[in-house]
Amino acid sequence: MSGVVEQFPALIGVVIGALASYLAGAATERTRWRRERSSRWDDRRAQIYADYGYAVKNVYVQCMRADGLRRQGAAARPGYEQALTELGRLTDERTAKWEAVLLLGDPATIEAARIWHRRIWQVELFARGTRTDAENRESLLDTVITDRDRFYQAARADLGITSGGIPHAGPWESDADLAPEPPPQPPGQPSSPAATDRS
Repeated sequence: MSGVVEQFPALIGVVIGALASYLAGAATERTRWRRERSSRWDDRRAQIYADYGYAVKNVYVQCMRADGLRRQGAAARPGYEQALTELGRLTDERTAKWEAVLLLGDPATIEAARIWHRRIWQVELFARGTRTDAENRESLLDTVITDRDRFYQAARADLGITSGGIPHAGPWESDADLAPEPPPQPPGQPSSPAATDRS
């Protein structure tokens, strides 16, 4: 009996050591699982933000293309009708991708995305001829660029990207508004100015 009593502190030490080892391992495993889950959702959110941004940009560019054709008058009517059909398809695509942003996005990014696509809806009204206050068109297009920047800033903040701010983008243009590409210059000749940034 005395031998058992003498071994009791050692047994308690073994039990405590085993319990501490188990708790430490469980805590490490929980931390690893949470980190992997967070990384997985970060990757997923990054993808849905990128997909949504691309979809909104496509709608915007198509609005500008359709608006340019509309302003060309009756001669461009067939192309304009085709542009509107494609605009409807791209708008539906944007709407579908919006659901993923609502599901996984953080509130600040969702709000910035909503402001951006609602502003582009105003551009679509110009493209369809519903809105005709041409004196406000340019200021609206400038605001669209600001809204786009705000969306990406919110998305980057949500994803923990700290590499700095986004350089301000130049205006987007429709294909109908762009001048033809100049021919290549011979070696040694100065090149013409670069086309406006459409990113």
